[in-house]
Amino acid sequence: MAASGGLSQGIQGDAWATAWKVQCDAAALGFDWPHIEGVLEKLFEEVDEIRQALAEGDPMHARSELGDVLFSVINLARFLDADGPAELKRSTERFQARFQRLNEAVLQSGRSIEQCSLEELDAVWEQVKAEMMAQSIGLDKGGGLHADCCPQIRE
Repeated sequence: MAASGGLSQGIQGDAWATAWKVQCDAAALGFDWPHIEGVLEKLFEEVDEIRQALAEGDPMHARSELGDVLFSVINLARFLDADGPAELKRSTERFQARFQRLNEAVLQSGRSIEQCSLEELDAVWEQVKAEMMAQSIGLDKGGGLHADCCPQIRE
């Protein structure tokens, strides 16, 4: 069902699908970026608008701009021909696996996450990320993370 201008009213209850459909409808009418660079620039512009709203002490406006960021991300997914919800699911699963490995490394060092600084945790996170990426492409032949790989969290 199309609204004025030929845009869909959307699919009740599924914001991602609604935004995707609205953007496809607009693109079919010729209202679209000619290249992905325009999509990326728009995304960065929307992120900058969040920064500006926060700098002005206006969290309501920042939340509104977050909606624009999400809409832009869906447009980016459309340009990449990506299944956004599936990519989000995979990213969440990667985060969970990395966080579990981070927690294990910290515990092996004799500390808890709460006892570590953000800088210490970030260093371990980057190491976990690199190691897991190496494992996923077959570069790691060894035994994974060890407590001695994270001296910065044992102090």
